[in-house]
Amino acid sequence: MTNRAPRGALVAMAVGAALISTSAVFVKWTSVGPTASAFWRMGLAGILLLAWLARPKVRAGWKPSRRVLGLLLAAAVFFAIDLWMWHRSILYVGVGLATLLGNFQVFALAGYGALVLGERGGWRLWAGLLLALAGLALLLAPGWSGFDARFRLGIAFGLGTAVAYGAFLIAFRAGQAQRGSLSNEAMLWWLCLFSATLLLGMTLLGDEKLRPAGAADWGALLAYALIAQVFGWLVIGRVMPKLQAGVLGLCLLLQPLLSYVWDWLLFDAHLGAVELCGLGLSLAGIFLGLARAQSTREAGDGAEAKAAPEVGLRSGAPADGHRD
Repeated sequence: MTNRAPRGALVAMAVGAALISTSAVFVKWTSVGPTASAFWRMGLAGILLLAWLARPKVRAGWKPSRRVLGLLLAAAVFFAIDLWMWHRSILYVGVGLATLLGNFQVFALAGYGALVLGERGGWRLWAGLLLALAGLALLLAPGWSGFDARFRLGIAFGLGTAVAYGAFLIAFRAGQAQRGSLSNEAMLWWLCLFSATLLLGMTLLGDEKLRPAGAADWGALLAYALIAQVFGWLVIGRVMPKLQAGVLGLCLLLQPLLSYVWDWLLFDAHLGAVELCGLGLSLAGIFLGLARAQSTREAGDGAEAKAAPEVGLRSGAPADGHRD
C-alpha cells in the first residue's frame, strides 16, 4: 500500500463511521426495553443477512466447522453481554458518554495483550491510557457529587461494555483466523443468530417490553440493524485493512465524537469548557491506543500467534482480514 490512503476507502470509512455514530440514537428513540432493542438489532440484521446469503454465489461457504462454531458462540455470549450493558449505559448517561466509554475497549484489548500474549504496551499505549483517564476525570469530576445512583451505574455499565466488547473481538477474531472457506457474511449471520437467541431469552427473563409500539419503533429498529450491524460490518469491515494505522485511528474517532454531536442536537446535552477539554483528552488517548493496536497488527501480518486482536468500531466491526 502506498503512503497515501486510497481515497475511496478513506471516504467510505469516514461516511461509515459517521453513520454508525447514530447507533445509540436509535436505542433512545425506540420504546422497547434496552435488551429488547439489542435483540431486534441482531434479529433483524440476521434476516437481512439471510437474504444476502441466499444468493447462489454466496450460498456455498456458509457452514462453519465445529471449532469455529464454538468460537462464534463464545463471541455471541460476550456480544450479548456487551449490548445488554451498553444499551443501559446509553439510557442512563446519554448517547455521547456511553459511546465514548465503550471505545475504551482498546485498553481492555491492550490488557489482554500484556497479560496473555506477553506484549509490551509501548509509550503510545501508556500515554493514551493516561490521557483517556485524565479526560474522563475532567468529563465526570465537575458534576460527580450531583450524579444520582442511576448515572453512576451507567458509567460502570459503559466501562463494563468496553471489557465485554474486547472479549468479543478476541473470540470473533479467533474464529476468523480458522474459518477456512467460511465467508465473513456467513460468520456475521451465525453471530446474529446466536446473539439474538441469547438476547431474546434475556429480554423475557427481564420482563422487558419486547413488541415495538408502531411505525416509529419499527423504523428506528430497522435503521439500527441496517446501519450498526449490516452496513457497519460488511462495508466498514472490508475497508479497514486498506487504511494505515494513523488514518484509520482518526476515522474511528468520528464515532465517539459525532455521538456527542447527536446528543447535543437531538437530546439537548451540553458540555462546559472543562468537559470539552476532557472529551478532547479522551479522544486523543483513544487515538494513541488505536494507532498502537493497528501498528501492532500490521507488524504481525502473516505471523501466527502474537498479533494483537483487531480493534473495531464500538458498534461496528472488526476487519475481515481480506485485502481485496
